[in-house]
Amino acid sequence: MSEPDRETYEAAEKLVREAQARAEEAVREATSELPPNGWGNGPPPPSSHAFPDLSALIAMVDGLRGHLPPELARQLSDALRELLVALRAVLDYTIERLDRPSSGEREVEDIPIR
Repeated sequence: MSEPDRETYEAAEKLVREAQARAEEAVREATSELPPNGWGNGPPPPSSHAFPDLSALIAMVDGLRGHLPPELARQLSDALRELLVALRAVLDYTIERLDRPSSGEREVEDIPIR
């Protein structure tokens, strides 16, 4: 390799080493500020219920009841009515499925265990 190429190569290698050192230092600083496992504020765990708690929605509607224009209050009332009708339909369907008698004997296969 000729002398100018070698100097260019060494200069580039030095820049790469400096950049790598700066990146490693930045990672060390960033990870030092992280709280230990279990103390972080992550997203809340997903709800285990099929329907989330509707009490917050009801409280919000009660709070807004006297402060909304009449047209918007009517639209909100209609939307809540539709929500309750849909919820009633889901409950009726579930109750109907629970009340249905079983359709007879089920086919069972014995599996030998060795």
